[in-house]
Amino acid sequence: MLLLASAISAHDLYLLPGVFHVPKGAELKVAFHNGDSFPESEVAPKIERLLEAKVSGQGGTAPIQKLHVAGKETFGEVKIVGTGSFLLSVRTVPNLIELAPAKFLAYLKEEGLSEVIDWRTEHAETNKPGRERYTKFAKSVVVSGSPDGYFGHSLGFPIEIIPLSDPLAVHAGGSLPVRVMFHGKPAAGIQLESAWASDTQKETVIVGRTGADGAIAVPIAQAGKWRLHSLKMERCTELAVADWESSWASLTFEIL
Repeated sequence: MLLLASAISAHDLYLLPGVFHVPKGAELKVAFHNGDSFPESEVAPKIERLLEAKVSGQGGTAPIQKLHVAGKETFGEVKIVGTGSFLLSVRTVPNLIELAPAKFLAYLKEEGLSEVIDWRTEHAETNKPGRERYTKFAKSVVVSGSPDGYFGHSLGFPIEIIPLSDPLAVHAGGSLPVRVMFHGKPAAGIQLESAWASDTQKETVIVGRTGADGAIAVPIAQAGKWRLHSLKMERCTELAVADWESSWASLTFEIL
């Protein structure tokens, strides 16, 4: 299913659990946020666009249930069974958007998609609207009891930010190595953005680009909630539908 989107729909999708350190056997409240003002949500994600909302761990998976909209957020609940590291995740229905040439160029620059800018220049499409089909994939790392290695498990998303060490074990002043994967292979040259928020402050910065192995180290300057974001855009294989196909990835975690 494809839905016609407005420009506001092309914001980052990310998950914010009520707590990142979950008491054993507790019901966890999970918030689905849409927007670029981390950690605030700018618009509630539409429930009909959210697919396979779940929690995964060494013991298997369970669906995030009771999805409902409240204000600018969409919420759900899931019981955390067992102990260890867990991944909350969701993906969206593919969506369509069309932006005027100037707005599309600004968007490409913001996301560091220089290869798309160059292609449009070389093919005399700079003054054409940007017709894009996009899909979002969001993950969050939580822990109950003692952590295990599941934080680095791949969920098989087309694009995925995978921590190479336990995010919940990193402290302020350190760094978190991650790898961006695209269709199962390391994604080189992908721009990675980090957003951090405490109770009173927040900051969003461009970390840099992934190396040949798809990896990049994220400086962790402060304790608080963190969100990583990246996307990959390619020519769409269905040009009657859209000119470009983009896949969005986000990862949230907490630094104590």
